[in-house]
Amino acid sequence: MTARRALPSLAAALLLALAGCAGPVEETNTLPAPSADPSAPASEQVSYRLRARDFVRVGVLNEADTFVERRINPDGTIDIPFLGQDSLVKVAGLTMTEAQAAIAARFAKFFKSPVVTVEIRGYAERRIYVDGSVGRTGPIAIPPEETLTLKKALASAGGILRGGNRSAVVLRRRQPDGSLRTLEIDVRKIDLGESPDIPLEDDDHIFVRESRI
Repeated sequence: MTARRALPSLAAALLLALAGCAGPVEETNTLPAPSADPSAPASEQVSYRLRARDFVRVGVLNEADTFVERRINPDGTIDIPFLGQDSLVKVAGLTMTEAQAAIAARFAKFFKSPVVTVEIRGYAERRIYVDGSVGRTGPIAIPPEETLTLKKALASAGGILRGGNRSAVVLRRRQPDGSLRTLEIDVRKIDLGESPDIPLEDDDHIFVRESRI
């Protein structure tokens, strides 16, 4: 079989901070920017990115012996035995198109211009958590391939109670290095259209304080 040149490496996702999008920021310490840009409009974040624990089917079109069905490993890799010693391919965090390109680059050692397919057979469950002065506290599921925003999450939690502080809703988000980023968001500005709604990520924690007045 004729090998082809390796495909270009995938561009790393740009990490941007939330500061300036929705009110003053209170951080527990100096932290890197979040793993996505929550200040970007939800319409710009509609492309689903594969996650650990997603169940997928991958392989080269018209090459039946290359296909496998696997759950993506906790470290974000998928094991494709056909690739031999280099069988682990990192796919978590990639769009479907990016994952196809990454896997095709590995199969290029065995096939000329391999056409890789990636199908999602089952989604990993994603949740955020709401606590404090809301109608119902607890976890809220993020629908597969959809964006759950801060306002939608608060509405699903029964809304902010009359005594809740809408001007400083706390969002805590775990960073890729394991550190915790804490932000205060003025939901009133989102209500008035002065600030964009905030897309949430898996395991985000929202806390609504009691108003001091």
